[in-house]
Amino acid sequence: MPMSCIVQLPFPSSHDPDPTLSSYYDDYDRRFRAVLPEYFVPSDGLWEMPLWVAHLTALVDTAGIDSVFCDLSKTPAEPDVCSEALLETTTSGDLVLMSPLAQNFRLALDVAERLEHAGRRVVLGGNMAPLAPDGAVHAVHRGQLDATLIRRLAEIASGAGGGLEKPLLPGLASEQITWAPEYRHLGDYQGQVPLLRLNASHGCLYQCSFCGDAWSKQLTLVAKDALRREVDELTARFPDTRLFYIGDKTFGQSREAVANLLDVFRDRPGYRFIVQTHVMQVKDWIVEAMLELGVVAVELGFESADSQMLKRLNKLSRGLDHYTTKIHKLSDAGLKVVLNMMGGLDEETEAAHGQTVDWMRENSSALWLFNLYNFVPYPLTPDFSRLRERIFNWDYAQWREDAPVVYQPKHLSPEASWNAFQEKIATAHDIIRAPMTALTTAAQER
Repeated sequence: MPMSCIVQLPFPSSHDPDPTLSSYYDDYDRRFRAVLPEYFVPSDGLWEMPLWVAHLTALVDTAGIDSVFCDLSKTPAEPDVCSEALLETTTSGDLVLMSPLAQNFRLALDVAERLEHAGRRVVLGGNMAPLAPDGAVHAVHRGQLDATLIRRLAEIASGAGGGLEKPLLPGLASEQITWAPEYRHLGDYQGQVPLLRLNASHGCLYQCSFCGDAWSKQLTLVAKDALRREVDELTARFPDTRLFYIGDKTFGQSREAVANLLDVFRDRPGYRFIVQTHVMQVKDWIVEAMLELGVVAVELGFESADSQMLKRLNKLSRGLDHYTTKIHKLSDAGLKVVLNMMGGLDEETEAAHGQTVDWMRENSSALWLFNLYNFVPYPLTPDFSRLRERIFNWDYAQWREDAPVVYQPKHLSPEASWNAFQEKIATAHDIIRAPMTALTTAAQER
């Protein structure tokens, strides 16, 4: 039976980081650590464990395929160097599994060409994989990591090729995930990462056109026993890491998922959590559940103060006043509000942008931090097919969330869109420049 090699690719150096964004995140880091002092930015290597590796390891185990992990994250981002390492690790007929991002997608294709020529069977997954040219790799996986992938991996190991896409029906999936991720390949990350990522559900029921998770169309729950087994392994392998990021795209879409988290952590005191949710989920019961679980910070998407713009982008909303009420509800409950802000959207106008930054300033007292991204039309976002003809930059290394848009927006020039994003950064920076003494005192009092 062929073996599988799960590969973490290196990332080419992010040349010319945006100086205003870099400066903003310096203060972001200080503000974050004043409340969560155990948090740190790793000085070398990845900021988080590659969680997909643990999920994929469990799936290939279930398929009866042995696996090794080849961590090339610190290897020079050169096709020949990466290929040589993988050819030494694998033999002809083995599966090589990669999940490239935009920045290393070209590298993945160059490496795949060399590996395929040497008889390896390369499988690409992730949000860039659908852009792989026909014949570039043995198979492309487009979809969730589930039992269907297990069966197809076994088929690929026996020589079959083709795509790996399963049609998804909207709504709650009938089957739960009963397998737990396997972390044996990631033990070296002990003490090297500031938080652990955990999912009680996968997918999202919302259909925002700009979101890379909207393709899932459905919500799949993790069975409570599988969730408990994963937490058992995580707490055993990483005993000193006490901060969890709940990776559920929308915390509270499923009461069962929330109940499972509460049950699994009920006898594990001392852990703190960051969650993300949709403003429509901010209800009394979910706030109470967050406080019971030990949630410190809540992330909410905030793309624009223009409700009509959000409607055109298929984001469910009850208007700006409703949104404002909900963020103050979270803040008044003692939860830190983090806005996931996205610039560069197709429908943005100068007026919508102005309304957005005005709202940020008016509600700064309830806002703790901002995660700032500029829109990238990844192929798994619903907007990709609509915007494809307007994409003018197909150099994937420049598909960056800290760089100007690579397509022509409807109402603004790319330059005007980038200037608007820069003003969002400046406004967020002004807001988080609260006196550090007050934050430090609050942290000490806890």
